[in-house]
Amino acid sequence: MINGCRLKADDFEVVKVIGRGAFGEVQLVRHRNSRKVFAMKLLSKYEMIKRSDSAFFWEEREIMANANSEWIVQLHYSFQDPRYLYMVMDYMPGGDLVNLMSNYDVPEKWAKFYCAEVVLALDAIHSMGFVHRDVKPDNMLLDAAGHLKLADFGTCMRMDKDGMVRSDTAVGTPDYISPEVLKSQGGDGYYGRECDWWSVGVFLYEMLVGDTPFYADSLVGTYGKIMDHKNSLDFPQDLEISSEAKSLICAFLTDRVERLGQHGVDEIKSHRFFKNETWSWSTIRTTNPPVVPDLTSDVDTSNFDEIEKDESPPETFAVPKAFAGNHLPFIGFTYNRDNILFGNTPASTPVSTSINLFKKKTTK
Repeated sequence: MINGCRLKADDFEVVKVIGRGAFGEVQLVRHRNSRKVFAMKLLSKYEMIKRSDSAFFWEEREIMANANSEWIVQLHYSFQDPRYLYMVMDYMPGGDLVNLMSNYDVPEKWAKFYCAEVVLALDAIHSMGFVHRDVKPDNMLLDAAGHLKLADFGTCMRMDKDGMVRSDTAVGTPDYISPEVLKSQGGDGYYGRECDWWSVGVFLYEMLVGDTPFYADSLVGTYGKIMDHKNSLDFPQDLEISSEAKSLICAFLTDRVERLGQHGVDEIKSHRFFKNETWSWSTIRTTNPPVVPDLTSDVDTSNFDEIEKDESPPETFAVPKAFAGNHLPFIGFTYNRDNILFGNTPASTPVSTSINLFKKKTTK
């Protein structure tokens, strides 16, 4: 009886696969009863156990379940079966900022807008007590109105009482990773939310220039440029970039103790780059964005790349001869946002994380 009442994959109609990564895929789905449209992320339990990486999803679940913020993709349901974890989230039909940058030459006025929305979204994450650690345009999604929300929180890490995190793993995506996070690999990394502001500087540069500032033909070359950022950061002479934009980029792409945002988000908000007559920090969410998605239906996927069908059979656990405990790491994963109406609150399970689910390999 109880099992029959639980949410399950069959309660959703799969419209289309809109993303795929190391641990599973993201599907556009419609709930059979409510007819509402969601994005549903599937995570293979087998793959997570095999790679000894079965903890990262807790941060993602906690942030999306607890963040009552217009800047963060929200979790509506989470459940599991013997093969997968499922996270049912807001569908963001505008696609990501990678898609937008590939379709438009982004003028500085647009870059100002999207950079400001990223700043506010990151401030929401930081206010919850987390550092994101993988800020990049792939994780910046646009809703039906064209406004930005952050997604993919598998790399997030809870800050200590001093606003710092300790990690010996260089987490992130090569082109966007900060020097202090890079130096943490195999060592005793100790850093704070300022690592996310570095990534915002990379993102702003990329919007205005069309390429990331430390791109190289090899991973070693990219990392070398990041560590030597004082000498390697350069602006193309043939592009018109305002002194205000250059100033903000340089203020982000500097040593962590000197980086803008080190003393709070207000010093970022007051930077002269953001001055404009169209929106303020308090009204930007109600301002018309530079690009409003042209959508034909609630299941329009025109802003997502076509994903090739995965023909490989899914791997799963062998039938154990004795108790193996394969599903123990996933106890307590179930969540239903509708239950909040009845006075229940989302469970919080702070567990440290190590890797992002749908991390794209940076290629040019």
